[in-house]
Amino acid sequence: MARVIVSGVRRDAVAAWLTARWPLLASTLLLALLVDLLLGGAVTTALDPAVRERMAALPHSPSDVSAALVLDRTGKITTVSTALLLAGSWAAWRERSWSALVMAGTTLFSMLAVLAVVKFGLARGLAVNGDPSLFVPGGQAFPSGHGAQAALGAALVAVLVARARGRRLRRSTALLAVLVPSAVMTSVSLYLGFHWMSDLAAGALTGVLAARAGLAVEARLARRRADRVRIGIPPLGAVTTPFDAREQAEERSVVLAGSPHVR
Repeated sequence: MARVIVSGVRRDAVAAWLTARWPLLASTLLLALLVDLLLGGAVTTALDPAVRERMAALPHSPSDVSAALVLDRTGKITTVSTALLLAGSWAAWRERSWSALVMAGTTLFSMLAVLAVVKFGLARGLAVNGDPSLFVPGGQAFPSGHGAQAALGAALVAVLVARARGRRLRRSTALLAVLVPSAVMTSVSLYLGFHWMSDLAAGALTGVLAARAGLAVEARLARRRADRVRIGIPPLGAVTTPFDAREQAEERSVVLAGSPHVR
């Protein structure tokens, strides 16, 4: 019994340690992949071609390819943006604030801008062409946009749905919510030969880090607004959202109704 308790305490300690430090670990791994790509390291020259050859050797029947193409939509911008719009709108309605919806849209747009700069700047050759080199005409493989969008969308949708339901998101649920779509996206893209393994790993890491950054910025802005209200500083704008407009109108009507000048 004592061993079970000690084991549980250690497991909780490890989980808490990873929860606090996973952004640093993910950033380090992403940087390592980028350095490996720039220097032509083992991942770029050995692992990526080996994985590509193994996937190319698998049977590719028309039905399998068709099913893989359907699953490939997991990371499409239309799929991700629609999911974020629905989850963000639900959370905004329940919280009576546009914060969730604005955060989701801003985070997605910012990540896409960064991806475009990196992809076209490095111009890595596509896996379908068999050339993992950099600065290849038409190359834009690293990092994978589909991989990044799938990870970002899964992470933010899980958080927004939990917020809309008024519940705290469990670590295990958040992990599964990100791992399952990312694993599907990675497997399908490798099977179809669209990306190298490092492209997809870098894309998934970029997506979860972007989601973490977007949520952190939103939380910081919320704390600043709360501090301004606490110390009595008026907001920058008279009306910030339609919700505020309605609340202010109700407060104004109450004040006028109690005024001695109103007959």
